[in-house]
Amino acid sequence: MFHLNRLTHSPYKKTMPAAAGALVMMLFALPCARAQDANGQQPGYDPSAQTQAGGDPPSQVGRISVTSGNVSVEPASVSQFSAAEVNYPLTTGDRLYADTGALTEVQTGQVALRAGQMTDVTLTAVTDALTQFGLAQGSVHLRSFGLDSGTTLELDTPNVAVTVLQPGDIRVDVDAANDTTVVTVVAGQAQVDGNGLEIVMQPGESLLLSGSSPVSAQNIRAPRPDALDRFSKDRDGVYASEAGEGQYLNTETIGAEDLAAYGSWDSDPDYGSVWYPSGVAVDWQPYRNGHWAWVAPWGWTWVEAEPWGFAPFHYGRWYRRGDRWGWVPGPVFVRPVYSPALVVFLGGGGFAGGVTAWFPLGPGEAYVPWYHASSLYVNRVNVTNIYSRNQGQVRSIYNQRAANIYANADNHGYANRGGATVAMEQRNFAAGQRADRAPVYLDARQVAGAPVLPHPLVTPERSMVTGGPALAVPPQMARPILASHEDTAVRAGATVPARGLAMTGQPAPVTRPAEPSQQPSSQRPTTSYRQPMGQPTQPQAQPSVQQAQPQPEPRPTTSYRQAIQQQTQPTVQQPQEQVPAASQTARPLFNKAVPPEPRPSFDQQRQAIQETDPGRPLSPQQLNNIRQNQPAGQPQQREAPHAAPESRPAPAPARSSPPPPPPPVNKHP
Repeated sequence: MFHLNRLTHSPYKKTMPAAAGALVMMLFALPCARAQDANGQQPGYDPSAQTQAGGDPPSQVGRISVTSGNVSVEPASVSQFSAAEVNYPLTTGDRLYADTGALTEVQTGQVALRAGQMTDVTLTAVTDALTQFGLAQGSVHLRSFGLDSGTTLELDTPNVAVTVLQPGDIRVDVDAANDTTVVTVVAGQAQVDGNGLEIVMQPGESLLLSGSSPVSAQNIRAPRPDALDRFSKDRDGVYASEAGEGQYLNTETIGAEDLAAYGSWDSDPDYGSVWYPSGVAVDWQPYRNGHWAWVAPWGWTWVEAEPWGFAPFHYGRWYRRGDRWGWVPGPVFVRPVYSPALVVFLGGGGFAGGVTAWFPLGPGEAYVPWYHASSLYVNRVNVTNIYSRNQGQVRSIYNQRAANIYANADNHGYANRGGATVAMEQRNFAAGQRADRAPVYLDARQVAGAPVLPHPLVTPERSMVTGGPALAVPPQMARPILASHEDTAVRAGATVPARGLAMTGQPAPVTRPAEPSQQPSSQRPTTSYRQPMGQPTQPQAQPSVQQAQPQPEPRPTTSYRQAIQQQTQPTVQQPQEQVPAASQTARPLFNKAVPPEPRPSFDQQRQAIQETDPGRPLSPQQLNNIRQNQPAGQPQQREAPHAAPESRPAPAPARSSPPPPPPPVNKHP
């Protein structure tokens, strides 16, 4: 059977099979075919469990699945853009910018957000109950393939908040210079809310929304397709052509669609369906071709370099059969919980020169999180990623809150410890450098004798978060903020009349803004993280596009028409390159849902980690203490005893002669 929700995650491809076009036509007509209970949800799924469990990490994450052109990312904990890379995980507060001619896609849960050129978008919330985006400028397709009961999917703009009521495809364009938002419902159903306005939109409808106090709305004809529309259509075609993966693994495994193009499936009598990568080197092994990053709240997070390298490194288990490595996903019938890396760390005094090592978990071996996690979370992150045919047992463990079923798991025989341990110097590890470019050789005796660590005994460096330099940054450098000024009537659930909306007559034509061919300056002003916002800066009266005049017909609102008439004569002349200014402030975004409270900056977190337990991510209570300008205090949960981390060397005094050579460290030649 064709699985609609299977079409959530896949890399962009330039070609599309001939049959894909027919499948695309079926996308909005077919029901969701994944295993569900009577309420239309995955068995045992509870979107509120994260809150109930006392601050557990979300079970899902965002993933950069496509980058074409210059795409930059600004993590939530730093005020610095870096070059975006495929497979990098994104979470609450992370910001993306697609430059001129660029395209990108972010996957999370049952949602794919596709952004066109000159687009500034923030993941304002990625939780089990709320997926929320903030679009400050540019254009996106918000593609959804399912909505679980009790969850919200929202996209906020400077004018309105767009909430998805039925899964489908919503195109949203924000023209920050003219203070307008265009919402087009390609498929599904959406609700548009603004100051004094609430409208439910159906497939085929397009609205031009302008202003903020109040917001005026006008029916328009949908603009002609552009590069973003074609990109989104191609992505749907790729998903449709690879929908058969659902027979091997759960359909909501992020990145699962990549597997068909880069490997093959086989059946194993002990582990069920096993995926084997193709085209890899003879000595290839998991968790070596990539680097470590620091992504809160999980902390140490693996980023694999292969284009297919997301699902096999954040779900399931690895095992070696003969001379091949195979990946074993969890049970098909339960939604998997994301993990930053399913590995075990080694270290301590057995390694000379300050070395951190790790190896992948094998089938049946329990994962022990190095971050704050309740018993419920530990049970779910394991039972959903360890293969089992026993549905009753899986469901029972999945819903077990009282006790950690895996607390006494016997992992001492780790199957992959002897043949798949990867090691590198601590300083390179903590800096986020590629593991395959600076490996450290460990003999079998060192690997066998090294103690298992609850987490690496080193504090992450800022470079683990900032990454490589960005090739492009948005003209507006200040982070967008949420206004959180929902109408009282909307809060109470009352129906607010759609003010300014002409429901009859011929829709007015509108053209999408032409985008400048020049790239914005890569020079950044000096701004503080979450800089307080003042009054919105008014754009200069220099029109950059030619827009068609709305047809003269009686409508309650004419604010958009008047705004066009007040402009100087439009021309097709391209605007001058905008240089970001330190005094520039962002226009607040209108939102309905309230996202989680921002985390402290990375520098604040790093200092607290170094002072309390080097290498261990901060617990929710420690983060809250820092927000209140108090000492972080001790973690909420105890961890297994481990060796103290090596002290940082003091600065060497001035010498009149060269220092002695460092002790030798065995490396690969």
